[in-house]
Amino acid sequence: MTLVNTPCGEIRGTNSGAGVSVFKGIRFASATRFQPPTVVTSWSGIYEANEIGPECPQVDSQLRTLLSADNSGQSEDCLFLNITTPSDLTSLRPVYVWIHGGAFTNVTPPLSWNDSQQLSLDGNAVVVTISYRLGAFGFLGDLNLGILDQIAALQWVQDNIEAFGGNPHNVTIFGESAGGCSVIALMASTPAANLFAHAWAMSASIGQLRTTESAAQGLDLFLKAANVETLSQLETCTTQEILQAQDKMLLDIANWNQGFSPTADGTILPLDIVSAAASNPVDLVMGTTRDESRIFNLLNPALNSLDPDQAMDVLRANHPQRAEAIWSLYSNCYPDYTPTQIVAAVDTDTNFKLHMWNLLKSRPAGLTNTWSYMFAWASPLYDGALGASHGIDIPFIFNNTSLPRVHIYTSDDPTNGVLGAEMSRDLLNLGRLGNPNWLPYDQSKRATKIFNMPSSIAQSHEKTSDNLVYDFWMNA
Repeated sequence: MTLVNTPCGEIRGTNSGAGVSVFKGIRFASATRFQPPTVVTSWSGIYEANEIGPECPQVDSQLRTLLSADNSGQSEDCLFLNITTPSDLTSLRPVYVWIHGGAFTNVTPPLSWNDSQQLSLDGNAVVVTISYRLGAFGFLGDLNLGILDQIAALQWVQDNIEAFGGNPHNVTIFGESAGGCSVIALMASTPAANLFAHAWAMSASIGQLRTTESAAQGLDLFLKAANVETLSQLETCTTQEILQAQDKMLLDIANWNQGFSPTADGTILPLDIVSAAASNPVDLVMGTTRDESRIFNLLNPALNSLDPDQAMDVLRANHPQRAEAIWSLYSNCYPDYTPTQIVAAVDTDTNFKLHMWNLLKSRPAGLTNTWSYMFAWASPLYDGALGASHGIDIPFIFNNTSLPRVHIYTSDDPTNGVLGAEMSRDLLNLGRLGNPNWLPYDQSKRATKIFNMPSSIAQSHEKTSDNLVYDFWMNA
């Protein structure tokens, strides 16, 4: 057992056999429904940090099923974090704060994928994983409560992490998908200023960021789904009634992925989130996987076995003015792709890469502390149909490819550990050295690290399919 004296009071965690102390289920804030969080500043007695806190209430999802997720319990009282740190607490180490993804509506309980003990061991680092309110509980209308929860967690880290051997002046935030979008939102948020020094955004779902107009539309849809007229009337609804309305709304809304997500409210988040984030001078690493959307299309019966005519119908629906040009470009760039894979490649580029490219292009030229990457390692499972899909890089950045339940997505090839060690080392370098140790990104060379076996650096002058696609979308 490990007993630590923090500014909040004493807390007791456990020691792993590998020399890491683990603290689970630390309450960092409390909040009532639809209200901002209040950061915890004290507790009485010894806090027993031995069990993961409950998740924010959510409905079942394909993600939970795919990962065979355990049910760790759910509650609206869900603002907890977990810490792993080397057992020797006598020196200050870099801190890494993980923000989970899940479309701002869903997340699995802690899995092998983002277990942080190995990262603490590899980097002699303190790693924090945080929770935040999801769906209607965190992002109803323009409330941005989930972002305020993340800020509260970072504030708690600032106030307390030194007791765990962490350096509050050297905090790296990193996250994937909605977590990556959260990283961008936090970079833009004035209340989050000075709470972190480095940022790593993985597959950031920037397209989920909302205007106040779209947030207001989402609120109206939710109130109708809940059969109430005002926000105050929702106070008397049960948790399950809130979830039922949320589920109904997500099924009916045209743009379901914008039903609950951060909003440019002009207070917590500026009206132009992307520009504000791009102008933030903190160190920034940003990247995507090569085949983000393949997993979504494979899980969608309407998209997972398209013939050429059906693929063209999808492209005409999504890109009516450029469908033929898109088909011609992608067919030539990727001659081995099936029609389904071509549609997934277009979705990947327009829903993930294009948002990233635009943010990187908006980054002031004077900021030379910017790096870009693409995760291109392709899973051999399902005859290679997954490719380098959305989320597949999570166990690699945590260097957890050998742990249970990761193999359902990555395979059990032991050589995966080589790439996992490399990617996690680069993340650790961002905190330790102030750079991930590859060429920085600028608009002339656009140096991009390609994570693969072996890894490489791609640049704009190379005549590659990726550069042809970049020119097509960025010069439209």
